[in-house]
Amino acid sequence: MTQNNVNDLPSEDKLRENQSTLQFVKYAALNFVFYITVSLGGYITVFLESIGFNPQQVGVVTALNSGVAVFSSPFWGMLGDKMRSLKKVLNFILIASAILFALIPLTSGVSIWGISFLFFLIPVTMFFNRPLMSLVDNWVLDNASREKLNYGALRSFGALSYALASFALGFILPKTGVEFAFYANAVFTLPVLLMILFTKTANDQAAGKKSLKFSEMQFSKIFKNYYLITYIIFTAFQRVPFHCSMTFLPFLVTAVGGDPAKMGIIMAVRAFAEIPMMLLLKPLRQRLPLYYIIIIASSLFVAECVLLFFVDSFAMIVLVSVLHGIGNGFMLPTSISYVFFLAPDNLKTTSQTLLASTNSIAGVLGGVLGGALITLLGIKQFYLVIGLSMLVILVLYLLSFPFGEKVLGIKRPGLSLY
Repeated sequence: MTQNNVNDLPSEDKLRENQSTLQFVKYAALNFVFYITVSLGGYITVFLESIGFNPQQVGVVTALNSGVAVFSSPFWGMLGDKMRSLKKVLNFILIASAILFALIPLTSGVSIWGISFLFFLIPVTMFFNRPLMSLVDNWVLDNASREKLNYGALRSFGALSYALASFALGFILPKTGVEFAFYANAVFTLPVLLMILFTKTANDQAAGKKSLKFSEMQFSKIFKNYYLITYIIFTAFQRVPFHCSMTFLPFLVTAVGGDPAKMGIIMAVRAFAEIPMMLLLKPLRQRLPLYYIIIIASSLFVAECVLLFFVDSFAMIVLVSVLHGIGNGFMLPTSISYVFFLAPDNLKTTSQTLLASTNSIAGVLGGVLGGALITLLGIKQFYLVIGLSMLVILVLYLLSFPFGEKVLGIKRPGLSLY
């Protein structure tokens, strides 16, 4: 080989840069397609309302879904940590979720002893589906942090696809019926499954090792981490009103004369507002601790719920939803990153799904209390009450930091760059 030929070869730095770009594209594509399925999976309330379920019945289904997820999220998370292979767990539950989602509209007319079969089928579906978002996010974040990729930028591709899909569904579903979303969910799950299956990661080698015993996993390390546990507790309480605001929004749309089938437009606006916030996260994290960003996002959720008390048209709901999108753009990547970097190395997936589990407990309470509060107060007063309750919970979380630092002597978490 001549000297000129040697000089023409790409440098080691260039090869690393190309490899990094390729990995970024892979994970960005995965996020893009996966969050299309998330968008398609967000129409259970709309579907139930369309077939005649009242707010109390929707609340019961929501509570059952969350009750199942209380156990399913930590179950799948611990199984992934125990097997040392989150990929295997993801592949299995993606297949199960896709099949069961497609069955929901097909069995909508089935009743057993006068009780709709959906009261059984939807919670079973959620046993597989509910943990997926936290598991996929954790899998991508773990690999992104190992390969020094910008997770906020990767996650923004999910927000983009969610926005585009939701916007399109806002026009498609009024013509096709809400059932279309359930069948499309199954179709779009297939490429997600294939991308995860054929993506090689550093953890694939660990997957071949012997599974850990539960006694070797040392779960107590999670509960001894003050800032991790206070965040999980904060999330559990904050998500009760948060879930209420999400679950019962179609009823507010109906109350102001809008079409609930156009919920996709609201979801799209929220998701589009998330994207620039996610792209801003890396420079923001270089200046602020993650918990500061969580507090900012939570404040925006409070403002959204309070302002929904004053809306009188579908357009105003769409406008207020921008606040939700900005808050979510900060919260979604930051929450998973905060837990990931606080959690013990061998319990990162378990910690994420423990967070998802407490989130689901909140969903149980939110589903039951939300339906009852709407009946008692009316839909607009309901949003004012949950907004004020979120404010009280946020103030208590703020107080946990000086308590931990000054009373317990535990230093606050510092900066995190991914």
